[in-house]
Amino acid sequence: MKTALFTNYTDQEFIGYWDGKAKKFAPGQSLYMPDYLARHFAKHLTNRELLRTDGSGNLIHKDGEKMTSPKKPEEVPMFMEIFNKAFTPDDADELGTQKDDIDALIGSANKNREKKLLTKEEIKKQSKEKADPTKPQVIIPADFDEEDDEEEFKGKPKE
Repeated sequence: MKTALFTNYTDQEFIGYWDGKAKKFAPGQSLYMPDYLARHFAKHLTNRELLRTDGSGNLIHKDGEKMTSPKKPEEVPMFMEIFNKAFTPDDADELGTQKDDIDALIGSANKNREKKLLTKEEIKKQSKEKADPTKPQVIIPADFDEEDDEEEFKGKPKE
């Protein structure tokens, strides 16, 4: 499943619902999540913005009520303009299934995003450095290949 970035670009808290559960997004907050979920939240944020009124009760976006949840969103420029502020596709990750818990999927999509990816040079440098016994060590498990063992002992009596 692909991921996407959902952004509450507004200056108000946005509460999106999925599977009967509320998910709060602070103003300006961005989170990676499964693309279907980001689309869902972006659509509802877009609808909220299209229906937003000023202090006098007038719609901020002229005819906004006629543009909510269009059957063919690509044919409604105002809807797509607002939607694209909230939804950014990401082709880097694939994760989980639609039946997984949304909080787990969102957490997984955001895990390690804040950490910098190592360059090839940094990886080479790390592999050349001696291990520091005071730091956690990576232990690679032995590679047991039963087929190799069977070939090695062919023709030999079992003990």
